[in-house]
Amino acid sequence: MSALQRCITESVASWLCRPKRGVRIFDYSSGVGRLHLIVRVVLLAAGAALVVIALRMDQSWFERHVTGPALFLPAPPWLHVAFRAAPAAGGLLLLMLARPLSRIRGRDLGRSAVAALLAIGLVELYLRRGERGTSFWRAQKLELKLGYTDPRFGWALWPSRTTLLAAPGGAKVSYSVDAWGDRAQDSRGTPDPARPSLVVAGESIAVGHGLPFEQTFAARLASILGLQLVNVAAGGYGTDQALLRLADVLPRLLRPVAVVMVVPMLQLERNVQDYRPRLTLSNGALKLVPPAQGPFVRLRLRDLIVNELPILGERKLLEALSVTSAELREAAALARTHGAEVLFLIPVVGKERPLDEHPEAQLIRHLFVEQQLPFVLCDLGPDELLPYDKHPDAAASQRIATILAKGLSLRRAR
Repeated sequence: MSALQRCITESVASWLCRPKRGVRIFDYSSGVGRLHLIVRVVLLAAGAALVVIALRMDQSWFERHVTGPALFLPAPPWLHVAFRAAPAAGGLLLLMLARPLSRIRGRDLGRSAVAALLAIGLVELYLRRGERGTSFWRAQKLELKLGYTDPRFGWALWPSRTTLLAAPGGAKVSYSVDAWGDRAQDSRGTPDPARPSLVVAGESIAVGHGLPFEQTFAARLASILGLQLVNVAAGGYGTDQALLRLADVLPRLLRPVAVVMVVPMLQLERNVQDYRPRLTLSNGALKLVPPAQGPFVRLRLRDLIVNELPILGERKLLEALSVTSAELREAAALARTHGAEVLFLIPVVGKERPLDEHPEAQLIRHLFVEQQLPFVLCDLGPDELLPYDKHPDAAASQRIATILAKGLSLRRAR
C-alpha cells in the first residue's frame, strides 16, 4: 500500500469508525481491518440508498407503480405509508447496525445464515399449509373453481357444465358454460358460427362474476345490439390470455360484428406474472412462453413476492407497457381482419371525471390514446359494486352495456 492510499484509508476509517470510550479500535491498515471497513461502507451505502428510495416514493410514484398498474379498487390510506416505511425502516436499521454488523465473525455469520434459512423454511411451510396443487391464495379464486389448468391459456372454463357458486356473503349464482368453454345462458348450447355475433373478451368483469347470466353487461349488450353473444372471458385473465382466446374463436365465426375487450389497468401486473404461460415480446413479436423455470421458482414465498405483491418497479412496468401495447394492437387488428368493430372497455373505480384527473391517465394514454385504439372509460362508484366481491352490480352492468352500445353504434355509423 502506498503512502497516499494508507493516508486515505486511515482518514476514512477515523471518520466512519470514531471509537467510543471502552470500544476496541480496529486496525484498518491490516487485511482484516480493511475487510471490516469495506463491509461497513457497503452497509452504510445500502442503508442510505434505501432511505433515498423511500423519500422518492411520493404520491406520483405510488400512482404510477401501485394504484395504476396493480390495483382495481382504490388503495387503502395505509398502503402508501407501508410501501414507504418498509425501505425507510430497512435503511435506518442498516445505518444504525453497520458498525456491529461489519465486525461479525465468520462463525457468527454462519449461525445467522442458518437461522435465516430456517426462518425462510418455516415461512415456506406456512404458505403451503393445506394446499392441493396450487397456492391457497389462488385456490379460492372463482375461475379455478369453474375451470381447469390449460397449457396455452393458463386456465379455461370447463365446457358443457353448470356450477352453482356463492362468494362469502352473497347469494348462489349459476355459471353455465357452453360447449365452446364460454359463459352462456345454457350449458347445453353451442354458438352458431353463421349468426352475427358479439364477442366479449377479458377477465372477471367481462364474465360477470357475482351476477346471473342475464344481468351481465355482455348479455345485456348482446340483447341491445341484437347479436349472438360469444363470451370468451375468464376470471383473472391478462390481456395476453384474452388475446389468445380471441385468436381461437374469431376464425370459427363467419359473421363477427363487434368485439369488446375489457381492460382494467391491473392487467398490467398480470401480464408480467411468470407463474403461468404468457405472451412476451421477442424481437418485436409476441411469443408464448411457458411458466418460469428454476430452482427457486416453485417457492411460495418467491411467488408471493414476485407475482402477488401489488407493485411494479420501473423496469417491470416498462416491460408490462410494451407487451400490453403489442397485445392490444394485435387484438384490434385481429378483430378488424375478421370484419368486426372493436372497442376496449376500461373500468375504473371512482367518481366520474375527465381522463386527465384519473391516477391511471398516463398509463391509459400510453396504451390507447397514443396507439389510436378506440376505448370507453367507465367510472364505477363504490355503491355500484357488489358488497361481497367488489365486481360491478346489476345496475352498473346495465350502465356499462348502454355506454358500450352507444360507443359501438357511433363508430359503426361513421
